[in-house]
Amino acid sequence: MQHVLVTGASGGLGTAVTQMLGARGVTVFALDLDTGARAAGPPAPGVIRLAADVTRADSVDQALAEVRRRTDGLDGVVCCAAVFTGGPLAEAGEQALVHAFDVNVAGAHRLVRASFPLLARRKGCVVLVSSESARFAMPFNGPYTVTKYALEAYADCLRREVQLAGVRVAVIQPGAFRSNLLTSADREAGTPGRDSAFAHQVRLVHRMLERERIRSMPAERVARVVLRALAAPRPRARYRVGNNRPRMLLRFLPARAADSLIKWFMQ
Repeated sequence: MQHVLVTGASGGLGTAVTQMLGARGVTVFALDLDTGARAAGPPAPGVIRLAADVTRADSVDQALAEVRRRTDGLDGVVCCAAVFTGGPLAEAGEQALVHAFDVNVAGAHRLVRASFPLLARRKGCVVLVSSESARFAMPFNGPYTVTKYALEAYADCLRREVQLAGVRVAVIQPGAFRSNLLTSADREAGTPGRDSAFAHQVRLVHRMLERERIRSMPAERVARVVLRALAAPRPRARYRVGNNRPRMLLRFLPARAADSLIKWFMQ
């Protein structure tokens, strides 16, 4: 690998991926809304920080114009940029759902669309960071979970198309890891309104998120898997890292049985 583009590069996972690639002599185009304030430590050799807002096509295109000025091809694109929006789905505001889609799904697409000619030239690899939430939908993470299911469908369609151009696609499905996203998840899980039908359940979710924060794995563990997917001549469609095993077992149950267990736990 010579040139890789990383979005969300100043976040927990994006920083880890950027640093690991830079340490291996890869030139990294590190895209983020904030190119300096959240970056961990001094600029690493070979890391080129570019400001980009993945919710705006003009911002993405401007960043890619700078990438094209510096290289004629990309060996990889890693989409780490994401936002978490939680709370009761039945009570969620439309804007919360729209914003989550704009960053987590449309944001990834804007990067893929803009970078595809560079990827095709090098027969590079697209790595999309999803979540264990896309394996089994848990309640009160609705807006976030819906976007991750959508991202996985996007990845399947994309993989089956761009293989014809020699471009590879892999999805990473991590469990809880230390990042800005997990830190903000408790805040974004929402505060139930006075008339909410789910006040008790939302308080329970806040306690669960705090436990996940304490037990979360280092972002570097996920980053190592991202690098493995980037380097693989034939990467897996999905890589699972540190998934919550009891939660994952629920997906093997009939839907009504899983629903009943969740209802019992949440009451």
